[in-house]
Amino acid sequence: AVTDNYGSPNKNIGDAFLVVWKPNRGKKVQEVADAALRSFIRIVIEVARSKELSRIARRTDVQARLPGHQIRMGFGMHHGWSVEGAI
Repeated sequence: AVTDNYGSPNKNIGDAFLVVWKPNRGKKVQEVADAALRSFIRIVIEVARSKELSRIARRTDVQARLPGHQIRMGFGMHHGWSVEGAI
């Protein structure tokens, strides 16, 4: 979903993934923002429809440790300057 919409996976930061969209390749900021939003929507739909993720979440050992556990996704968006790389 991310790479299909001009984004680039950056890294796994524990319980989240950092993905970035840059206004390059001749794309305007609005086009890049729309692409990021399309990616998020697609990810939510694919996670909700995933039979494999649902099967894992319903496992008795998972439910014993985390009663009522469901697979959920959260997203944050930022536009503006940022520093990439090791600091």
